[in-house]
Amino acid sequence: MTSSAPARRQRRATRAPAITRIAAGIDGFPEGRDAAALGQLLAQATGAHLTLVAVYTAPLVPTPPELGYTSLRKQSLRALREVRDSLAPGARTVTASDHSVARSLHRVVRRYHSDLLVVGSSRDALEGRVRIGKRTRQLLCHSDCALAVAPRGIHTNPRSGLNRIAVGYDGGPESDAALALAATIAAGGGAELQVEAVVDDRVPGIIWSGLAEAIRPEWDQVIEDEMDQIREQALATGRLTGAQFDVTVARGRPADRLLALSDTVDLLVIGSRRWGPRARLLLGSTGEALMHDAACAVLAVPRPAR
Repeated sequence: MTSSAPARRQRRATRAPAITRIAAGIDGFPEGRDAAALGQLLAQATGAHLTLVAVYTAPLVPTPPELGYTSLRKQSLRALREVRDSLAPGARTVTASDHSVARSLHRVVRRYHSDLLVVGSSRDALEGRVRIGKRTRQLLCHSDCALAVAPRGIHTNPRSGLNRIAVGYDGGPESDAALALAATIAAGGGAELQVEAVVDDRVPGIIWSGLAEAIRPEWDQVIEDEMDQIREQALATGRLTGAQFDVTVARGRPADRLLALSDTVDLLVIGSRRWGPRARLLLGSTGEALMHDAACAVLAVPRPAR
């Protein structure tokens, strides 16, 4: 590693976007209340301003006054205020009208310069689990801010909090950004921070043959060397954040290890995949697995702008 590597790590770590404005999508269902509960926890940890957003669909044809635009807006405001008063005192409430919920939330995030959007899980999710639905999938295609998904039912647990935070780390700039943001949240909320690096030790299919066992010792050494390297990089990058943290480096399938870890933490922070547009939120195979079965809240960080 060249002498310029620490400087590159520092630039990546310090350029992680600060969380100063959070938007939470509220839809009138319990999963919307989950988003409000998680948004409040994140706002408390980061000192960010929280905005609760409800999107309603205005009728396309003439309707009675009780079903018209004005009535729907008033109903949305009442529902938002009830959620605010019970779960997020002091939050701002905003309503928006659009036939596409994802498009409307994206516009609100842009209008209020939100750094983080929080949504609830699909109603198909198991209790206590994360599972994204169609609308969140649409948001992922266009999001240029961080996105957090609340596990189903989190708002019903009065003892819930962000006491233990983990970050998935693979040594790339995307995971550096995730580590920097996780450290900020942990420091603000007094949470424990666990950096979890997983080296995929599966032998690539292209060399999987009758010779696989013959090369196994050499392959194991390659994996051990990579584990040592990523441990040193995680320690160096973590120190730049100024946070207290522990580093664990394991071998195996990353999605399996991080899903198991989600059973023991309150928030799992991950970076975007390594390819695709800059400053956008894109999920790789590990992120997809976590967004469909994690046992804690998952926060995905966009790719660094450079």
